[in-house]
Parts: sequence; structure tokens; C-alpha cells
Amino acid sequence: MKRGLWVRLLLLGAMVLLLDGCATVSGGHIPPSAFEFHDVVDKTGPEPGGWKIAQVNILLTRVSQLRPLQAWCDVEVGVPVTNWKRAISNVTAQRRSAEAADAAAQMVLSGPETVSALACDQFRVEMLRLLREPLKGVRVTKFLTAGIEPKTFPED
Repeated sequence: MKRGLWVRLLLLGAMVLLLDGCATVSGGHIPPSAFEFHDVVDKTGPEPGGWKIAQVNILLTRVSQLRPLQAWCDVEVGVPVTNWKRAISNVTAQRRSAEAADAAAQMVLSGPETVSALACDQFRVEMLRLLREPLKGVRVTKFLTAGIEPKTFPED
């Protein structure tokens, strides 16, 4: 083989190794059904009130040689049954929560974080930021409410 061909093959091999070392894969879609809301405080009277929550253990995974991440995040989404604007249906709460979880996961997984506890904190903060506008009065935390059977995503 000619020396020029060897050099090109060597450079191509080095580029493949460098690209492989920098490659990061993340993906997935959290379905609305992962957020199963349960009424924990009934709504009474004509005023805003009531409270419902969904608890989900969500696995965040980033496949990367440089910044791998695998974190189980416990997420509790609390929503008023009726806020000062309107009643919030379970379907709406589920759909908005799933959309926010997808976007928050993409944000966290595209970032530099490799510590699972910090990644989960960032995930919850981002979910809350995304949900504040469409679901007035929402709260996103780690599991706080006892007596709810949490869902898991992905399912076992």
C-alpha cells in the first residue's frame, strides 16, 4: 500500500474512534399513561380546590463513553383539581406532564451532569418550569405523599 493511503486510513480510524468517544445517545417517550393521577384532597364547594397527584419512577439514561448516566428519579406531580381559572382534567394533567417530562429529560440528558441525584433534581426543576404555565398551581417534587402506588417508566 502506498504511504498516502495508509495515512488516510489511519486518520479515518482516528476520527471514528474520536466520534465514538463523543457520541451520546438519549431518547424515548414517556406516555401520558405513566402519570396516573389520584385525588388526595376532594374538591368541595364552588371555590378552587382539591388536589391530585401522580407518582412515577422515571429512568433517565444517557449512553455515552464520556458522560454516561443512569438515574432512577422519583417524581411527584401535584395539580389542583380546580385552580382559579378552571378545572384540570386527568387527561390534560397526564398529557401536559408527559410532554414536560419528555422535554425535561432531553434537557438533562443533553447536559453535562453525571451524578444521578443532581440529574434528578434538574429534571424535577425543569418539569416544574415547563408545567407552571399550562397547569396553574402545579407542584413537582420527589415523592412526598404516602399511600400512592407509584408507576414506573419504563415499566418492569
